[in-house]
Amino acid sequence: MRKLGKAEHKNHGSFMKEAGRAGMLDLEAQYCSYGDTVHYADPAKRFEASVGGFLYDDEGKPYFDLQMQYSAANLGYKNLRLDRVLRNQLQVLPQLDGAYLDNQRILLGEKLSLLTEQRFGIKGRVHFSVGGAGAIEDSLRLIRKVTGKNPHFAFMGGYHGRTLGATAITSSYR
Repeated sequence: MRKLGKAEHKNHGSFMKEAGRAGMLDLEAQYCSYGDTVHYADPAKRFEASVGGFLYDDEGKPYFDLQMQYSAANLGYKNLRLDRVLRNQLQVLPQLDGAYLDNQRILLGEKLSLLTEQRFGIKGRVHFSVGGAGAIEDSLRLIRKVTGKNPHFAFMGGYHGRTLGATAITSSYR
């Protein structure tokens, strides 16, 4: 996809305003996965900006976001401290496979393990996962290994992820 020139960008912005919600919903229906197109409001809300704990719709109306894209709930949007920390980490060591040593991961594991022991009196170890569905899959494997059985539970109405195991325990028809 080519980059728009200045005049084209201005016209594109006008087109986007004119296309409105119906135009975006048509484009979404044509190009976006059905798994990504769950709309809980009718008509669907379209947001264009975010700051702190607020989302702003296409008319500039603020909404306090209690969901904050699931995992960002306590961080807020455009969190300057988090932005600085993430940028610094990207310059040092953005991501490293668990097969290799990473001091940051080891020290975080230590802190989490000691905190868990202090609060709950249980010694343990931390397993890092790249996402929610992976964590669900890993927990299913762990339960099977420890118990020798296949017991599991799921939250009714909950969403557990898109992997085969996670969708098997998710109650949503999608």
